[in-house]
Parts: sequence; C-alpha cells; structure tokens
Amino acid sequence: MTSKDALPIGYPFASKPEDVSSQVEGEFMPLVAPNTGASASTGTHAAPRVTQRRLRAIEARLSDRDLAVLSSVGRFRFLTAEHIEAMHFNDHASVESGGRTCRRVLVRLRREHVLGVLNRRVGGVRAGSQGLVYFVDTVGERIQRQGEAVRSGRRFPEPSARFLDHTLAIADVAVRIKAAADASGAEVVQVAPEKEARRHYIDSLGAVQALRPDLYVELAARPGDEDVRAFFVEVDLGHESLPTVLRKCQQYEAYYQTGIEQRDFGGFPRVVWVMGAYRPEIAERRRQTLLAALRRGVRVTPELYRVTAVEEVAAQLIQEVRHG
Repeated sequence: MTSKDALPIGYPFASKPEDVSSQVEGEFMPLVAPNTGASASTGTHAAPRVTQRRLRAIEARLSDRDLAVLSSVGRFRFLTAEHIEAMHFNDHASVESGGRTCRRVLVRLRREHVLGVLNRRVGGVRAGSQGLVYFVDTVGERIQRQGEAVRSGRRFPEPSARFLDHTLAIADVAVRIKAAADASGAEVVQVAPEKEARRHYIDSLGAVQALRPDLYVELAARPGDEDVRAFFVEVDLGHESLPTVLRKCQQYEAYYQTGIEQRDFGGFPRVVWVMGAYRPEIAERRRQTLLAALRRGVRVTPELYRVTAVEEVAAQLIQEVRHG
C-alpha cells in the first residue's frame, strides 16, 4: 500500500487534538455503563447502596418519559443533555420551555442515581449543563434489569476520549435523522444502535461472525407508508486507515452474500459511511479517498454504499427514501 492509499488521520467532532486518547477502545464487563473504552488515567465512578425498598419507591416515581430517557441512555451507552432534549423534550411550546423541563428532569434523575454524569464535559466547562454526558447509573440499571442481582457500589472507569467521541457522534447522527424526518414529514420507523443492530452469520469457512453497524435505520417517506427503506450507518471520525475501513466493507459484502437480510426483509440495506474529522478539509479528503476506492470495486459492490458528511447524512437519507 502506498501513502496515497491511506486515509489521513483526523480528530473527532467533539474533541480538540490534545483530548484524543491513543488507546484503542476496549470492552469491559458491563457494570453501570456497558462496554466502555477505558483510559487508565481517568477517574472512576461509584454509586451508593440502595435498598430494595428505596429502589421500589424510586421506580414508582418515574414517569413514562423518565423511563423513555433511561431507555435511550441505556441503548446508546452515553448521551449528552442536548441529545436527550432532542429525543424526548421537543414537543413543548418553545425550545426554551423544553430545555428547562429537560434540565429539571435530569437533575432529578441524577439525584436518584437513575442517571450519572461523566467527569468529562463535551465542549469543556463553558458548555455548562448542556455539555454533561449521561450514563445509566446503578439505580437505573437495576430498574432496567427488573430484579436481577446487581452489585451496589461498583466502580467503572471513564471511557477514553476516542470511544466517547465515537459513541456521541453516533447519537448525533440519530438525532439529525429524527429532526430531518420530523421537518420533512417522513417517518423514522426504527433507529437501532449497535447493540440492537448487530447481525450474526456464518462465513464461507463455517465460522460464526458478527456484523456490528453503528446504526440501523428504517425510514418511510410518509407516516404509515409501507414502503420502508433501510440503512446500515457507519460513523468514521478519522481514526482508521483505508484498509481498515475497506475490511469493514468486505464484512458487509460477506453478509450480503449470505442472502439472510434479503430473505428476511426483501432487500439489503444501503451502507452509509458518515465520515468526519476535526478539520473539515481532512474529512473531505477522507471521503473522496474512500469513494475512489469503492468505485474501483475491488472485492466490493459499489452500489451498496454511500459516503457522506455528518452535516449532510440526514438530508441524503430522506432524499433517497423519497426519490430512490
């Protein structure tokens, strides 16, 4: 491979260069926040013990919206206050009213240890409460697990900057798609993060493989429309080389060749690469490099793929749903 074949390295949307950890994200046994990529230099979190009686009292006070917020944070692993407001507090008379209500709810859920916040803020201290990053705390996890044994007072490490930025960028894309659908009259039938989007299949050697899209999205041009378009979405923040990105494409190819998705759902989802980096010119160069590699069609099916920017992905998906 020559140097011109490599995708240049950039930085995530939410981080400055000095914030980015060089550590590759790892997977930990699920504690309060499952599968976090840990950095040994960061702090840890611990929640106090909660009796069964107090747990039942807290659960009884939670509204349907509280439970929906808890579910969203659990599904995406980490969400900012801005994400939570966009997902669950966008039906108020004004944006200001929705924001105030969201802040009150989040303060209460933190006080009850249903949700916790990381030491790190997105955007730094100046971002205020909107920069807080939420995870499912011990009480929230016990409520979600419906009586399963969960040890109290457990500690877990802060995620690495790289892992957290990627996780929050996935949530950014999900929020953008929902906002674009609402604005255009389209319907979001389903948005499933990686834990729900993964597919298992048997490869050509007989081994069980797992395909892990960052998001699986289903959209309809209008509410109730039976013609639903599906997409696998991959969010790339500039950390990976071109061979690594193409290996992920080849995994999609292997899954495509099994015919499982086509048999079960009538077609194969479009694979959408959402590519960004700390510097816009680097992000654009990465997109063009990947597009050129896909057009060459070496061990890939070019028509399966779209490559776009984070600012454009939602509009492009809506356009594809409406116009094919």
